Amino acid sequence: MTIGFIGFGNMAQAIAKGLLEKQLVKPQELMFSNRSEEKRQQLIKSFAVSGTSSNQTVWDESDILILAVKPYQIDEVLSGLDKTKHPFVISVAAGVTNAQLALHLKESSFLRTMPNLNSQVGEGMTAIVENDQVEQKDLDRTKEIFVAVGEVVELPESQLSAFIALAGSSPALIFMFIDTLARAGVKYGLPKDKATKIAAQAVLGSGRTVLETDQDPWTLIDQVSSPGGVTVEGILSLLKGDFAASIIESVDAMVDKNDDMSKG
Repeated sequence: MTIGFIGFGNMAQAIAKGLLEKQLVKPQELMFSNRSEEKRQQLIKSFAVSGTSSNQTVWDESDILILAVKPYQIDEVLSGLDKTKHPFVISVAAGVTNAQLALHLKESSFLRTMPNLNSQVGEGMTAIVENDQVEQKDLDRTKEIFVAVGEVVELPESQLSAFIALAGSSPALIFMFIDTLARAGVKYGLPKDKATKIAAQAVLGSGRTVLETDQDPWTLIDQVSSPGGVTVEGILSLLKGDFAASIIESVDAMVDKNDDMSKG
């Protein structure tokens, strides 16, 4: 089985890296296209996979085709292909809907997906957009590919705006939280690099604790909060400042913006 990438930027490279590290494919089973000869040779050397300047070659030789170009390039790239062959197509192009893909992929089965930035370090969260025209074996293959770089969830397309806010954009909010915690540590004498490491590890460990213990976050909050203790004071301070309301308002703003952009 050959997995091909049309476009081999950061997200495509993260997926390829995950597949290779998890030994789900061999290097000779991956290929990509990139117009730049210099960049192509660098990537071939880095990943030990096949590279070509021709999108058509990747399309013709792939069993699974991962479409990883910029959204504005979709129409040009897909309309320029001879689609005599019909590989299974997985799109990671942000904002390109099932309806838009269907216009170009009339004969090919496809799934729209939305991986997030953290896929680059194997801790991603990917939405697989429901498509009742896709066979179970292709859905299973898609899940296997994205589990190599994190976790997956299946969602109807109508819920993708919420997913984008919670997973696609929220890393920026979490980076802000980490940096703010670190700066608070600096206020009390910690060096910035050490404070950032401490805060980042606390966030990473907290997320893993939620996922691996399967406990409600507020139950875990209670476990950290001794009566009359330090943690309780911190939580009460955040509640006074409407911390929860601020987060919800931020999500609302992101959902509204994504909906506006989707309407064109």
